[in-house]
Amino acid sequence: MVIAKGAPAARHERYVALDALRGVAAILVVFFHIGNFGWLAGIPMMRAGWLLVDFFFLLSGFVISASYGGRLAKGFPRGRFMALRAGRVLPLHYMVLAIMVLLQVTLFQPVLHEKHAWSEFWRSLFLLDAFRPHTGNWFSPVSWSLAVEMVLYVLAALLFGRGRFGMAVTAVLAAAAATSLWSGFNPPVFGSLLQRGVLAFALGVAAYHLHRRYAGWAISARVLSVAELVVLGLVVIALALAPPSRAWVLVMDAVFLPTVLIFARDGGMVSRVLHANWAEALGRWSFAIYMTHLFVIIGCNRGLPILFTAMGRADLVVPGLPRFGLLSVELGQPAETVLTLALLCLILMLGWLAWRFVEEPSRQWSRNALALPKN
Repeated sequence: MVIAKGAPAARHERYVALDALRGVAAILVVFFHIGNFGWLAGIPMMRAGWLLVDFFFLLSGFVISASYGGRLAKGFPRGRFMALRAGRVLPLHYMVLAIMVLLQVTLFQPVLHEKHAWSEFWRSLFLLDAFRPHTGNWFSPVSWSLAVEMVLYVLAALLFGRGRFGMAVTAVLAAAAATSLWSGFNPPVFGSLLQRGVLAFALGVAAYHLHRRYAGWAISARVLSVAELVVLGLVVIALALAPPSRAWVLVMDAVFLPTVLIFARDGGMVSRVLHANWAEALGRWSFAIYMTHLFVIIGCNRGLPILFTAMGRADLVVPGLPRFGLLSVELGQPAETVLTLALLCLILMLGWLAWRFVEEPSRQWSRNALALPKN
């Protein structure tokens, strides 16, 4: 997590293909949270969708290095950097948390008789889930990754532009994270969740350094097209073969690193596809989709059994609530696939609304409040 002092400030370049890939990854996370339900969500690579969060961390290291590495090295205020990052991600997080609290006190506890520990609320409020050894927070199920991201921003603010000291600290943290993930060492404070973020973010920073160093190399569109297809194939294979083991994170990071490097060139056939309007929209909405999609999934998890029972079709209900994703009901694969696609459309709409009315306004407000240009 180091940009050398005196390095030229990074250009404000937008990596369109990488941004679109982040949107695609967010959709795969949605399918993972839906569960083994229907033909699409049941594809083996979808069942390892939890590993795509590491792609988010790695891509974050790359993008933060590109956007702020040079500026921080040249004296950009580190407190302002943290304020900008907080203004970018926290408003949507706290909106999700507020809605879940409202649902808890008006629906889940009094009507569904579900009690959830309020300690989880406080963990989410103060972004403490980054320091836990396992995921699990009903009030904000994805808050752990956001909490990890904020820790990574703090590390970036502390280490970017610190020369060899920053490089050494980064290398030690990344090595400790990789070793712990490989061995299964999962202590409090620096558990597997933070280990994943530290390792992937550090690799993302390294990827940006490599990208800048070799940016002048001319590579033909044909070669880049082949490389893009190869790395995407490796991602699919690695996800399909993934065992339920945190050690596999190391394999995924090893695949995500060249994926980011190749798509950062933005010059192959797949990159051209990712410049389409739909792909760019997915990229813009990716964070909002990731933060809000569980509203729909949890709602269906609880609501569908009630609906089918009221319709006299209790035979479609799987006993033992709550179950993961949509596995509270069993409709047969054709109907489950249709329902999955319908819910995906609803999730995309919800993601757009969250981006349009919460995420983007809060981002612009924070930039204006800090008197920064909008480029």
